[in-house]
Amino acid sequence: MKELPAPLTPPDCDLRDFVFMPLDVVRLRDSDLAALESAEACWCAVLLWCASWHQLPAASLPNDDRILAQLAGFGKVVKEWMRVRTGALRGWVLCSDERLYHPVVATKARDAWMQKLHQRWKTECARIKKHNQRTGDKMPCPTFEQFLSSGTRLVVLRDTDEESGETTAPRPHPVPRETGSKGEGEGEGEGQGEFLKNPQPRDESTNPFDTP
Repeated sequence: MKELPAPLTPPDCDLRDFVFMPLDVVRLRDSDLAALESAEACWCAVLLWCASWHQLPAASLPNDDRILAQLAGFGKVVKEWMRVRTGALRGWVLCSDERLYHPVVATKARDAWMQKLHQRWKTECARIKKHNQRTGDKMPCPTFEQFLSSGTRLVVLRDTDEESGETTAPRPHPVPRETGSKGEGEGEGEGQGEFLKNPQPRDESTNPFDTP
């Protein structure tokens, strides 16, 4: 029996607060999916890419036709989903965690996830600097690599109430949830503007949308 590949995104890759998903329109337009599959199958494929963006991990789908039917817009009518299943799942790969992954969506998801972690690191470094200013400490800021290796759970020791003169009111979480960028209202979600403005170079020799 052929060994299944490893998942294409990290298990904690969570983009549920990313409203926008990058779409390579040229790749899609020139793909075998667009050229060979029915319009209904193509539409279902796009719906599944969008659904996978907010799955955990991102870029994956459960390998269950009852759930896939709902995500593709067929509700509980699995029989109708089965008519377009092969075309709609063109390019998807079953991995060792028994979930389906799409290589193109996974690439975009990994990029977005890395930018999200980078923003968390910048937030943590800013907190460390403020802590040092308040207390006179010289706690060093971690490098991005150190931050990642720590599991992104670095926590700066808070000043005591006596030292800071603050009340005992609840303090905010050390790493606040990321918010959308300025461009979110203009079509760019958190971390997404850079992907749309500066797309990653692609291998012209292959089209991942055409993976059988």
